[in-house]
Amino acid sequence: MFNHAMNIVLGPKQDRQMLTGLYTLADIFCNRCGEELGWKYVQAYDLENRFKEGKFVLEKLKMVEDY
Repeated sequence: MFNHAMNIVLGPKQDRQMLTGLYTLADIFCNRCGEELGWKYVQAYDLENRFKEGKFVLEKLKMVEDY
C-alpha cells in the first residue's frame, strides 16, 4: 500500500467485499494509457481496517510493460 500515487485517474467509488472486510474503493487508472493499475481505499467499514483509508494498492503485474 502507498500513501501517494502519481499520474493516475480515479474511477467511480463502489462498495466491494474484500478478504479483510467491506470497503468503498475506487479503481485507479494510468492517466496516459488508461490501463487499470489497482485501487484506492476510500472508506473502511471495519474499525480495525481504517488505517487503509486513503491508501493506494498498485498491482505490480499491471505496471510492467511487455516488450
